[in-house]
This record gives sequence, C-alpha cells and structure tokens, in this order.
Amino acid sequence: MLGIFKSNLKESFSTIMPIVLIVAFLSIFVPVTPSLIASFIISSIILIIGSALFTFGVDISMILIGEKIGNKLVKSKKIWIVLLVSFIIGTVVTVAEPDLRVLAQQITSIPTLTLIIVIGVGVGLSLLLSSLRSLYGWSLNVMLLIGYIIVLVFTFFIPEEFVPVAFDTGGITTGTISLPFILTLGVGLVANRTDKKAQESGFGLVSLCSVGPIIMVMLLALIYSPTSSYDPYNLIRLNINFIDYIEQLKISISDVIISLSPILVVFVIFQFLTRAISKIEMRKIILGIVLIFLGLTLFFTSANVGFMDMGYFIGKYIAGTQYKYLLIPLGMIIAFYIAIAEPAVQVLNSQIEEITEGNISKKTLNISLALGVSIATGMSIIRIFTNTSFLYYIIPGQILSLVLMLFCPKLFTAIAFDAGGATGGTLTAAFLLPITIGICLATGTNVLKGAFGIAALVSLAPLITIQIVGIIYKYRNKTVINVDDLDDSIIDFDWGEEYD
Repeated sequence: MLGIFKSNLKESFSTIMPIVLIVAFLSIFVPVTPSLIASFIISSIILIIGSALFTFGVDISMILIGEKIGNKLVKSKKIWIVLLVSFIIGTVVTVAEPDLRVLAQQITSIPTLTLIIVIGVGVGLSLLLSSLRSLYGWSLNVMLLIGYIIVLVFTFFIPEEFVPVAFDTGGITTGTISLPFILTLGVGLVANRTDKKAQESGFGLVSLCSVGPIIMVMLLALIYSPTSSYDPYNLIRLNINFIDYIEQLKISISDVIISLSPILVVFVIFQFLTRAISKIEMRKIILGIVLIFLGLTLFFTSANVGFMDMGYFIGKYIAGTQYKYLLIPLGMIIAFYIAIAEPAVQVLNSQIEEITEGNISKKTLNISLALGVSIATGMSIIRIFTNTSFLYYIIPGQILSLVLMLFCPKLFTAIAFDAGGATGGTLTAAFLLPITIGICLATGTNVLKGAFGIAALVSLAPLITIQIVGIIYKYRNKTVINVDDLDDSIIDFDWGEEYD
C-alpha cells in the first residue's frame, strides 16, 4: 500500500507543481505581497499531500463500496429496490457534496437548503434512470439527447442571468465525493451482465446525473428571481497568517464530516442488511475513509486559503492593466494543469484505464480533457472582455456535443459525458472562478452574468474533445474498441423472483 501512496503522491506533485511555477513566475511582474505568495506556496504543498491521500483513500474504500452495493442490487432481482436505493444514494451524495454547498451560498435569492435539496433530488432521479439504463442497456445517446433538448428549451423561458448558474450546477454536483461513488455503482450494476456492451453501460451514470440538476435549477428559476449579493471585495486577503489556516481548517473539518456522514450511514445500513463485506475488506474501507477525511480536509483548506485569494488578486490586478488580454493565454495554461490536478478527474481516468484494460489510456484522457478545459477557460475570459451572452457559447457547444454522438463510438460518448461531470471541481471553483470574478471586478462586468458559467463551459469541453478522440480511434483502429459492432443482447433479469 505504501508503494501505491508514493505513486499517488508523485502524480499529485507532477500535476500541481506546474501551477505553482506559473504563479511564482507571475509574482515577478505582479505586485503580490510576500504573505500572499508564501501562503500560496504553503497551500500548494498541503494541496499535493491532500490530493494524494484522497486518491489513495478512494482507491481502497469508495470504489469497493460502490461496486458491492451495485452487485447486491443486481442480485436482489427486485427492480423497486434498485430504483429506491439509486434515488437515495444519488440524493445523499449530492447533498453531501462540498462544492455544491459553496455554489449554493452564492445564490442569495434562493434559500441555500432549498437549492441543495432540489438539486439533490434532481441527481437522485437522474441516477434512478441511469441505473435502469445500466441494467437494461438503454441508449445513453437517446437519453442524453432528450435531457439536453429539455435543457435547451428551458433556457428560453428563464431569466438570462440564471442560465450560467443553472449550467454550473451540472458541472459541480458530481464532484470529489459523489463522482467516485456514482461511477463505481455503475460498474457494480453491470458486473453480472454477460453481453459485450456491459462495459459501455457501466459508464454514463455521471453524465445523466449532470443533466438532472440543470433542469431542477431551471424550474426553480421560474419561481425565484435570480439575484446575488456576492461581494468578493472582502475576500481578497493580501496578508494571510496562521490564524486564517486554523479558521479554514475548522470549517473544512466540519464540511468534510457533513459530506461523508450521509454516505457512511448508507454504507452502515447496507452492511447491516447484507453482510456483503468481509472483515478484511472492512478494515480497508475504514482506513480508506480515514484517508479520504484527511485528504479532503487538507485539500479544501489549502484551496480556500492561498489558492482562492491568489486567483482573485491575479484576475483583478492584470485585468486592470493594459496587459489584460494576457489573461486569456495565461488562464488557458493554468486551466490545462488544473484539469489534470482535479482529484475527481484522476479517479475517473484511473477507473476508465482499468476497466477498458488500457485501451483508453490515462495519458490520452488527461491530454484531451486538459486541452478542452484550457480552450473553455479562454472562451470564458473572452466572454467577459466582450460582454457577450453565455447562451452564445453554451447552446452551440451543447448542439455540437450532441451531433458528435452520431459519429462517436458509444463507449467514448459515455466516457466523454462522465468526464464533463468530473472537470468542474474544487480547483475550478477555488482558482479559475476567482480569476474570472476578479476580471469582472476590474472591468465592471456583472459578476453573476460574467464570472459564473465557467464551470459549465469547463464541463462542456470534454464532451467535445473526448468524442473527437473517440472518432479518431474509431477510424484509425476499428479493432480496438468498436462497440457499435458488438453483441447487443442484454441478460434477462427475472425481477419477479424473491431475493435469495
């Protein structure tokens, strides 16, 4: 196990250090206070350790829990149990998502708890439908097409200011807590499938869970007025001290406990009813949960102290100078490495490489994801400078991603849409979003209309880039993964039999 952790630590270091070096280089030309640059470096070290601990913990606990629950649900042969458990898990892990809580607190026109619960229900319903798809082999393309058509129709009936926020929820809800759990649940649900398309059906749960929240928030937009009193001026701390870390550590510990508790309750109930996990597996799971707790606590503390403050400052300062357009390539470079450093992305890529037996390599996924996120970030900054509508970017992008489904192997489509739910994570909210908010402050752009929406565009990018990679794979080597020609039969479940 120590060797695996060292590997995770090395990987975390190699992905986060480029961001540190870029910011260190910028500090030569930007009047960053010694306190702020010191806190950024300290936070980077903590972030590297936290990310490694989290990834290691997920590998030995969350993945096992998700697969066990998925397998047991299939073996129960009772469709109502699958639907009920899927809905509960989807709702619980979403309500527990720390990234969602951060976003919800910025939307002051809707009560935070109301927004979180409604989004959680949206994910629960989406996971319910996703589970049915995994069991029966329903077409992901058709389900996604229907979902996004509903979303696109809604955009014409809600206030424009609310559209970026609604799309952001789709990218943020499937984050560091929920993504590994949902992803492995899908793997567990198809474990007993005998057809060759079982591999394809194991992916796609995350993608559908990203559509539900968007629709639910758009429904709320028909009731509430989309306003926000978010004022980041008071959050730009140029002098950070030890007390700031202690205060944030307390908040992070509380948030992580709240985030993990619902999942632990579901796990305890599952184990009590099924006894599906052995003592050896239980020890691994307990160790993994402890590591996840430590890793997330360190990760969120460092992301909110140092990283966020640096993001605000860089965006606001450079945007107020004659060199403001340098923020476009700069933001793209930073976003490239942030996409690779996101913990949820690393979990997803590792799972994909393992399940596809190396046919889809982690390196290929990392590069295609990072390029897409980089381009999306550049477009987000251009959108602020030109003060153009978010709709001009999101609608053509969504249409393009749906058109690509017609030419892309279904497995790559499922992976692409899952990746979209993984990219808009903690580092996006803690560094890229503050940069765009800082730009809005310097340029006088409406923060709600200008800064928000970056998580949505970042989540949209993999839908396009990975599907393009899939099309290239299809035409360059059809024998590697050509799921369109594989057996289409689905195992016949007798849902009427009693659980044995």
